[in-house]
Amino acid sequence: MNILLQGFHFAKEVKCKVFGHKLLTTKNVTEYIKEYQCKCCGLELTNNYKGVKSILTPELKDVNVTVMDFCHRRHQRQTA
Repeated sequence: MNILLQGFHFAKEVKCKVFGHKLLTTKNVTEYIKEYQCKCCGLELTNNYKGVKSILTPELKDVNVTVMDFCHRRHQRQTA
């Protein structure tokens, strides 16, 4: 990787650590569970079972997909 690109990425991380992340909602899983991504550094977060934001791991991503499918099917049954 180019040294300039490494320095640029490092500057983004420092900016987020000093000033905090700028989170954008990327996916609404349910009314209460959402997935977020930092506009600066690209860090992905989600709400855990307590409602606290935590880092989005592959396991949590799979759980969110399963919950979204379950809620979507349930909503379809209720409207039919």
